[in-house]
Amino acid sequence: MNVTHKITIERAAVADIPAIAALFTASFTESVLHHCGVLPKPQAMEDVFALVREAEPAAALVAKAHGELVGYCFAPVRLPRLWLRAILGGHVAKWAWRWLTGQYGFGWRPVKVIVMNKIAFLRSALQPSRAAGARILSIAVREDWRGKGVAGSLMDEAIRYFAANKTLCVRLEVRPDNAAAIRVYERYGFVPGGSTFDSQGEWLIMFKEME
Repeated sequence: MNVTHKITIERAAVADIPAIAALFTASFTESVLHHCGVLPKPQAMEDVFALVREAEPAAALVAKAHGELVGYCFAPVRLPRLWLRAILGGHVAKWAWRWLTGQYGFGWRPVKVIVMNKIAFLRSALQPSRAAGARILSIAVREDWRGKGVAGSLMDEAIRYFAANKTLCVRLEVRPDNAAAIRVYERYGFVPGGSTFDSQGEWLIMFKEME
């Protein structure tokens, strides 16, 4: 556990999932609307983040202030484990059932968009020059807590977790026009290493070689 300026960094608990899902939706509303056409019911995002936490609990980090969640970061050491858990753990079947029965609140088109985008990301991940199992998969900070060191505290803990697991290389993707995020990542030693694309446009791929 790490504490900085009233911010506590912890491993996410199951009870944190709804707040994480809500923060993701609030932070990336444009992307969610692009993929789903509408804001989906909370269950949709909660199911996704429940899987991410279940696949590697120690990689699920949350920042709290006064007991409230103000940020999160998912930093898996072995990303392929997540896809295996999704299939073998029955998550894909559960998602399909909930989607078909209207529990997610969106129709067929978003499913097609999401699947095509995941295929594009997997294709870029399989290229030998870009291979890296460890990721900064998703990170977000509540708007009223931005600029107060939350992202840095989450990144510090993620880097410690990677180092403890003897990770050699870490990858992340960020939109090229997200200058603020890129500056943070560069401060932690990430450098550009290519690009990939989805239906929303270009992603800059960045890598960090661990010492």
